[in-house]
Amino acid sequence: MKIDNELDIEIYEGVYEPSDDTFLLLSMIDVNGGEEILEIGCGSGIISLHCSAQNCDVLSVDKDERALKNTKTNARKNDLNISVKKSHLFSNITKDDWDMIIFNPPYLPKGGILPEDDRWDGGKRGDEVIVRFLEDAGEYLKPDGKLYTCYSSLSPTERIEELIEKKYRITKIEQKDFFFETLYGLELNKEKE
Repeated sequence: MKIDNELDIEIYEGVYEPSDDTFLLLSMIDVNGGEEILEIGCGSGIISLHCSAQNCDVLSVDKDERALKNTKTNARKNDLNISVKKSHLFSNITKDDWDMIIFNPPYLPKGGILPEDDRWDGGKRGDEVIVRFLEDAGEYLKPDGKLYTCYSSLSPTERIEELIEKKYRITKIEQKDFFFETLYGLELNKEKE
């Protein structure tokens, strides 16, 4: 998806500010319009806004009230219709079949290179949140649905990659290299049953 610099995005204090991982995911997402999209961990709502601007039906969820308010504000400012709901991963999501699920997870080891913060802490090892997400996400996708997520070389990748191999088919992978880490962006489909 092309990044729309015309969108008016405000970032509330304490909400994850869009960064390289956000823009990597945005560049990978492929929408045609009309898809039903679930964004987990919406933060400021920038990904949801882009999807809504492409005439998709979007539900944005986050466990942080500030992020939910931030997403609502940004949707209103841009005259976009986005549904917002409080949920930690899939805790408050019905098992609807989604065309697309998008998650930019916290993926850094807790207390690692940055101060501790839920916005980027992926658990003690750094892979716990994305592993929990990948274990359940397939149950919420339509048979031909797409899953977009990312992870970092700064957390252990073995469990993530084993789970992906077991439950999903990689349809697209992109990486962005920095001097201190590599970011991996993934488009996944459910394995055929």
